[in-house]
Amino acid sequence: MKTWVKSTKLDPSDISSLRIAGFGACMITGYPHESGGLFEVACSLVEKELSQPVQSTIVSLGGFPAPRAEKHFKRKVFDFNPQYIVIQFGSTDADRPIRAKPRSMGAVSSMGAVSKGRTAYRSPSAVTIARWHMQSLVGFVWKTAPITSLSSYVTAIEHMVNDCISAEIIPVVLSPFIFGSLHSLKNAADYTNALRDLNSSVNRMIFIDCFRLLSKAPKSKVLLNDGFHLSRLGHNLIGEAIGQAIVADMAYRRTSKPALMAT
Repeated sequence: MKTWVKSTKLDPSDISSLRIAGFGACMITGYPHESGGLFEVACSLVEKELSQPVQSTIVSLGGFPAPRAEKHFKRKVFDFNPQYIVIQFGSTDADRPIRAKPRSMGAVSSMGAVSKGRTAYRSPSAVTIARWHMQSLVGFVWKTAPITSLSSYVTAIEHMVNDCISAEIIPVVLSPFIFGSLHSLKNAADYTNALRDLNSSVNRMIFIDCFRLLSKAPKSKVLLNDGFHLSRLGHNLIGEAIGQAIVADMAYRRTSKPALMAT
């Protein structure tokens, strides 16, 4: 198992700091960008808007589908004692690759091709977008299956959400992102709708509809050439949505349930 962990120094005696954990696949770290990923953007926005220090930690299980990641959830992040956990799984799960190949640390495209490093990623060209459409057609004809079934994906996310709520941690669940492939894109929409239903039935869960957010912009602006990983704009859009949601939730807790802030 390949795990990527980044953490700020935690001072257990510092009760003034807000602790936010990230638990996800490769893109929660900002991959393939060196910095400025969605989680980093979110934490910076929260710190600025609340004028409150934020301590953060990221656990990235690159290429892991949600059911596999769920087995490591509590052990990897609960010791940090976070108030919020950002959960980012779904794009790997909803993907319908044309060729089955092993997924490595943030190095797999939605088209089933393994990239050789960060430098292999770039903005999509017209030729790239045409290739996305061709591969989409092949996927529909071959009726390729998703990495994770819808029921298994939702069950895994629900288990992580319930673990958070039982520990009085607020889960911030991200939907799958968009794809260059229309075949995988339809799957991502279905998985997003299932998470929206889960959100309506669970109290104290924050749901970020990344699919809808990213769909408002041209794919060429929010995706890289592999049709899977996000551009900097994509990371910024999602990071800002996460940060704003946490700020709004903190404001709600401060005004309506001040006793919670002492925990």
